[in-house]
Amino acid sequence: QGMKLPDIYTDWKIVVGLGLIMLGAANWILGVERTQIYSRMIVALQRPAAATDYRSFDELDAGAGGAVLEPLTAQQRQASYATARMDFYHAAFLAGRVMVLLGLIVTLLGFISVIQQDSRRAFRRPEDDAPIPRGLPGAPRAPQ
Repeated sequence: QGMKLPDIYTDWKIVVGLGLIMLGAANWILGVERTQIYSRMIVALQRPAAATDYRSFDELDAGAGGAVLEPLTAQQRQASYATARMDFYHAAFLAGRVMVLLGLIVTLLGFISVIQQDSRRAFRRPEDDAPIPRGLPGAPRAPQ
């Protein structure tokens, strides 16, 4: 008696729920790691740009014919790319959290229905062997 492993696999809710939990956890972990990587990258990219701020851009432009500004715009492009990537992985992390939560709920519902089926089967079994004294099902026996 009790729950057997095949019972668990036959309930689609448990299978789907566990799948959601695993997928969600993977997204969650990846999202957290990559968000940290790209946020560090953004900080690193913004630091050098600040060093040239004290000289006016007009002065730089006049002195170098625009060539000095080129690395700065390339750096800005890299920073915006890193920001976009960070946003993407942050979204993956949030989606992962939602998936884990949904997975837990679905799995729980699956386990509840498996337990209910199991107890229904347990109630049916004795009826085949011997007649049960009539009365309220599941009511405590009155002392004789």
